[in-house]
Amino acid sequence: MGAPMILEVIDRYRPQRRAALQREVDQGKARTIDEVELLGEEELRPLARLSARMLLISGLTFALCNIASYALWAGQYGHSFAWWQGLTFWSVLLWLVLNIISYILILPLHEAIHGLAILFWGGRPYFGAKLPLALYCGARAQLFSRGQYAVIALAPLVVITLLGLILIAWQPGLAAYIQLALSGNFAGAAGDVLVYSRQSKLPQDVLLEDSETGYRAWQIASENEQ
Repeated sequence: MGAPMILEVIDRYRPQRRAALQREVDQGKARTIDEVELLGEEELRPLARLSARMLLISGLTFALCNIASYALWAGQYGHSFAWWQGLTFWSVLLWLVLNIISYILILPLHEAIHGLAILFWGGRPYFGAKLPLALYCGARAQLFSRGQYAVIALAPLVVITLLGLILIAWQPGLAAYIQLALSGNFAGAAGDVLVYSRQSKLPQDVLLEDSETGYRAWQIASENEQ
């Protein structure tokens, strides 16, 4: 048998709380109360349904926002809004290729933002890939509070969506080439949304360990439970 896993409480900004919780964890008081494996049989189907809905909703929303922004800029400078008049086979091909490239590039960016959120709280992220194109970021054996874990889970969805909307409002022509990336990032965050929804129902004092495709929830056992 291998050595037992050593759990580390992470809390850069509240060192006294971290030290107190760490003592209890080191004394063996932490108990697993919940675990989610998004690629498991139970979670995979709802994950696929949510991802499909998020892709459809985000794709329509980003496209409408881009068209509205383009119309606003065209009207402001007195230009024609008939952008389709300049469409050619090559311009459409360029749009498609750049959208595919931007989608591929958004995948490591999504995981990097997870990693930055983990670093922000004082943790140590690790990265990996599952072929053909599944990347992940985790924080094995590191315990975060419920609020910290919510930030880690939702950071890529919030940050990339906000930056995308800013670019759409500022440069709608350029933003047209990252529509697939924005929608793909939104739909790809379905697992993060499911994890957030489930962990938000856990007790306030829960500690969460991030895994490659989900989390493990720990709670300090009371004196009566030991």
